[in-house]
Amino acid sequence: MRYTAGMNVVVLGASGGCGKQLVELASQRGHRVTAVARVSSTLEVPPGVRVDRGDLTSVEFLRGVLEGQDAVLSALGLKLPGLSPWSKAEDPTFLSRSTAALVEACRARGVKRVLAISAGGVGDSAANVPGAFRVLIKLSALKTAYAQLEDMERQLLGSGLDVCLPRPTGLTDGPLTKQVVVAERFKGRATISRADVAFWMLEQLERPTFGHRTPMITVTGAS
Repeated sequence: MRYTAGMNVVVLGASGGCGKQLVELASQRGHRVTAVARVSSTLEVPPGVRVDRGDLTSVEFLRGVLEGQDAVLSALGLKLPGLSPWSKAEDPTFLSRSTAALVEACRARGVKRVLAISAGGVGDSAANVPGAFRVLIKLSALKTAYAQLEDMERQLLGSGLDVCLPRPTGLTDGPLTKQVVVAERFKGRATISRADVAFWMLEQLERPTFGHRTPMITVTGAS
């Protein structure tokens, strides 16, 4: 069973790589899309897509955005200048604060469904990614990003909302293949395009219930 009528959906982080794909594909699939990004972002959207810019850690701003919406698709993350251990995120607590604001705004507006992009290796999936990648997370700036993703997951999973938090493997700008699989573990050079992440999320959105809560997803390198 699928939802056949277009839904009112909000895409958070609409100016980023996955966010742009979510906006484009959701619009193509007939949903009424509101693309949300920071004030400083550059954002081009398909015809008919509404754009809102504001402080994504503000409950008041998000309450305004979520009025009349059916679901949230989040592609929010931390901006890292590089993977050096000395690289520092532009705002190291952004994801924790924006998630707390989102949960409160969803409750205030009665929005129940949230899909948010996490990452392979977060939380209890750490043992299911290659050992070399676990070392990279531990010794690089990814340590900060992964700690924030773990907190995002913790808040959303404990919120009482209906959530799905896909954990993709290495992201690429490759084409849409529609060959996404849910993997028990990643091996070798596992990759998935940002277009395929967006496609998979929309496939889940259009089902009456989420089949997974924290699935690891990929196109190559599934084990």
